[in-house]
Amino acid sequence: MNTLEKILQSKTLERLRRFWGKQTGIYLKLKRFTASASEQMRTAMLLKHQGISLVFDVGANTGQFAESLYDFGYKGRVISFEPVASAYDELLARSKAYPQWTVVERSAIGSTDGEIDINVSDDTVFSSVLPIKDSYVAHNPKSKMVRKERIPLHKLDTIAGQYIQPGDRILLKIDTQGYEKEVLDGAAQLLARVSGIKIEIPLYPIYENTRFAFYDIADFMRDHGFQPYSFHVEGVDLNTGRVNTIDGMFFKSEQV
Repeated sequence: MNTLEKILQSKTLERLRRFWGKQTGIYLKLKRFTASASEQMRTAMLLKHQGISLVFDVGANTGQFAESLYDFGYKGRVISFEPVASAYDELLARSKAYPQWTVVERSAIGSTDGEIDINVSDDTVFSSVLPIKDSYVAHNPKSKMVRKERIPLHKLDTIAGQYIQPGDRILLKIDTQGYEKEVLDGAAQLLARVSGIKIEIPLYPIYENTRFAFYDIADFMRDHGFQPYSFHVEGVDLNTGRVNTIDGMFFKSEQV
């Protein structure tokens, strides 16, 4: 351990950071930029290690996930799906800089083919087919629904095949705000081809009628042969400290 690392990891510096954070509301923490410090770097490293060549990005919002992959050197293809009109327009513009990134015509992904309404929130990251709980909106006004949009609905089993090439190793990323179970229900055939899944995991669901929470997802992954590789805290109740949501990454157990 060099001198800088000793300073950064010292108990005295940690106490000073805590004191500064309590006084100012700003918490400063310097760490070496490694896979332990950066969830985005860790994700890209895992994709490289697993030989992932194709990512289905379900619930892309404005393209934050895909762009971070390319920023960290991912060379494969990304197929993004996003239902909210304003987020979709930004996603489409963002993807233009990356020839391997395809944005599918605006639609939602679920367990059937047809049409569905999505509840659009003031901050589009909270938008969902499911209604958000009033108790959550009360302390996070940006999550309030401001309108509904009617959109096409597709199963992945219906549309994913056209994007898969022989030999592809596939990651399925799902960030659909409580609608993850429906996405997986519509991907029963695709799952046989999928090497990894990155999924949002509710510990305390903030959406009504959420069908897939922590224990359900753990059982699903185990039953389908996926092992846990990474977890990351995504949403925290700032009033109580309770973690609402984590992201989990799982890969098939037979892979290296």
